[in-house]
Amino acid sequence: MPPQWGTHQQVHLPSALPENDFLNDLEPLGWMHTQPNELPQLSPQDVAFHTKMLENTKQWNGEKCIILTCSFTPGSCSLAAYKLTLVGYEWGRHVNTGDNGSNVNQHGYLPIHYEKAQMILSDRFLGFFMIPDNGPWSYNFMGVKHTARMKYASSLGCRGSTITRTTARSISWSSATWRTVTQ
Repeated sequence: MPPQWGTHQQVHLPSALPENDFLNDLEPLGWMHTQPNELPQLSPQDVAFHTKMLENTKQWNGEKCIILTCSFTPGSCSLAAYKLTLVGYEWGRHVNTGDNGSNVNQHGYLPIHYEKAQMILSDRFLGFFMIPDNGPWSYNFMGVKHTARMKYASSLGCRGSTITRTTARSISWSSATWRTVTQ
């Protein structure tokens, strides 16, 4: 969980990736966008944000990194995975405004800018998550303290922070997903 603040439409993250020895042999798989309701398609803001991540982060591979949406529907949670097409990547480059996609001009946005990606849910794989060492991961109530240039290191675990369903419906957060690099 990188330090972040956001809404249901956008998220603000530091431009640097986390630093930790646990991540040395891993590669990013993408990021997750939680949202209060399920959309019929990937949002233009997500395409613009993902394009910006691919352009600004050398470790992110456009052929492998996906966008996972997690929608809190009444009584359940819906998941969908998307991958940008080359046309979508080019569209995202031209509409990016440099502010995490909040002012995306939706003109020209088409369903051919992304494709559904395969997602397999399994209880056979165990994982972990990481949080910032030197401060909170959620800057929603102190957004002025968050900057894109902030440096942070990550560590395993949770510092007892909890998120209620009400909070999860009103804010959005992102988390990067990683997997082991195989030769």
